[in-house]
Amino acid sequence: MRDLARGIAEQAELASKSFYRLVLVAGPPGSGKTSAFNELQVAKGWSLLNLNKVLSERLLDLTSKQRRLRTADIVRDLIEEQGNQTVSMLDNIGLLFHPALQQEPMMALQRASRNRTVIAAWQGEVTAGKLIYGSPDHPEYRRLDVKDVQIVTADGHGLAGA
Repeated sequence: MRDLARGIAEQAELASKSFYRLVLVAGPPGSGKTSAFNELQVAKGWSLLNLNKVLSERLLDLTSKQRRLRTADIVRDLIEEQGNQTVSMLDNIGLLFHPALQQEPMMALQRASRNRTVIAAWQGEVTAGKLIYGSPDHPEYRRLDVKDVQIVTADGHGLAGA
């Protein structure tokens, strides 16, 4: 198993004992997050969802207001639908950040991680104790405190949130 996949598996084990069983894999596009997820899907049998694809399909028939109100519930439902899987991996989570949905992506991911371990690809970085998504000039930009989450950076290092 390559370093990033090994780091993710180690953090998933730590997260499984936490209140929020959430692991974020932080790194820029092309840093190997999807490859590591594919490797873990084969090696561990963990489920892998392209969140943008499956979430957009579920939101398609809803009104704008319903989308805003139901997005977090749908994310949780998608994970629970994975059956008896103990770990669900979410790739391509950018739709959660779309301004029209008015979501707090971290809260949606934490809520979904109460009953099983959730590993999500986070397109961004960890800097000075802050988890950053996107760039400051982009409408989906977020800068969050690192807490109640296990983090693996694309270079395979694990960080525990306070």
